[in-house]
Amino acid sequence: MKVGDLVNFYTSAWVFSGANSRYANPGIVLKCSDLIKNRRVAEIYWRDGKITREHESYLQLTEEK
Repeated sequence: MKVGDLVNFYTSAWVFSGANSRYANPGIVLKCSDLIKNRRVAEIYWRDGKITREHESYLQLTEEK
């Protein structure tokens, strides 16, 4: 994942299932950084204008068409 990539928020974990509907997919990666224990975090600008920081494991690259 790199700056400029188009992504969707997604998780299949039941505990976070409500989160899937709170994100206005797709979003664009503004910034990538490392966090504690080599976990990668990305700053995302979402379609609704919100900007959030998300762990890379909750982001999927959108499919190219």
